[in-house]
Amino acid sequence: MTKTSTNLTEPDITVAFDYGGSLTKIIFAGKDRQVRLLCMEPEVVSVPRESILGYTRDQLGSADPQNTAWVAFRNDYRAVGYLAKQRFHANAGLSELKYERALHKTLAALWVIKEKQKLPGNFTVAIAALLPPGEYEDRSRFERVLREALADYQTPTGRMSVELLVFNCKPEGGGIYLMHNKKAGSGIKERVCAIAMLGYRNASLLVAQRGDVAPGKMSDLGFIRMVEKVLVKTSGQTAERLTPAIVTAGSEFKAAPLMRLARSTSREGRAEEVQQMLLAIKEARPEYVRSLTSWLDENLPPDCDELVFCGGTAAYFKKELNEYYDRLPIIWNADISIPVVLDKKGLGDRLSDVYGMFVYFKTVLKKQFNSKSYKSLESLSEGSQKQEVKAHG
Repeated sequence: MTKTSTNLTEPDITVAFDYGGSLTKIIFAGKDRQVRLLCMEPEVVSVPRESILGYTRDQLGSADPQNTAWVAFRNDYRAVGYLAKQRFHANAGLSELKYERALHKTLAALWVIKEKQKLPGNFTVAIAALLPPGEYEDRSRFERVLREALADYQTPTGRMSVELLVFNCKPEGGGIYLMHNKKAGSGIKERVCAIAMLGYRNASLLVAQRGDVAPGKMSDLGFIRMVEKVLVKTSGQTAERLTPAIVTAGSEFKAAPLMRLARSTSREGRAEEVQQMLLAIKEARPEYVRSLTSWLDENLPPDCDELVFCGGTAAYFKKELNEYYDRLPIIWNADISIPVVLDKKGLGDRLSDVYGMFVYFKTVLKKQFNSKSYKSLESLSEGSQKQEVKAHG
């Protein structure tokens, strides 16, 4: 964690980022200390200056800022989120380094927050970020580039200059571990704990050996790998369309979510397409589970005392993972309960890591700025222990 100013005035915005491959999840609070959730599509794409300015000039209607976000740094114009996906046909960049796209996602999200909070173009911010273990070593580079870009960049409503007061980065799964560590207390120093973060893009593993967290392991075995197996055995589908349908179909392999993906003009043809997709899913699911558990087995310590699963992919395969690792005590999402008031989009367990990071980060800021106003944020995490949120894949 770094700080650039000796000024002990607390930041205008406190924010935590989870740059997920299927959704950018952002939890933030302003000076009013009300904690809010912001979600944006993961797409980012380079766009010619004339195209992006033309879009802004000719825009009709009054869309929410998260759906019209673009940023420019050093004359490099990028559409971000829904605008990048819908207008400029961007992809999620699953093969690219996450932190490189995270720069533009962060700039865009802060513009959205500025618009929603009605802030001026100049304000201060404290940022917590989660990066894949394989990119955690790049955190200093990410901070350096981010700090430079925040100082002067363009948005749909003009120039912004944001001072980064505090930057705190942890590997993915770090928010879960920090919450688990807080709940376990000194007992965590007496056992070996593994945190398995299973997301859309990748799977990662953090191991804490009697309180000492080793460098994380990462693979590309995210949920997208199962989706790709299904794509090979179906016609005319895309990962973007298939993913939510597969999740909704669940372990019961319900046909209804797949019906709207069928493209045939005849009833018989659509029914045949759905059966083809169901068969592909039924075959791909155990194949993927075997690949995933094989990787986990290879990287789990032999003396592992407990296994913490987290992430949307873990929730989807909860039945299989519980059965396969029945020899170990399993904890799901560090028993974190997301406050209902925060999870208005019903993301459930998918928010656990970024929520844990946000809760940890505000305690750090409370100490650093010696601010009583951060105490009002304590009620959110304390209240969440009394609220249960239904898990979603």
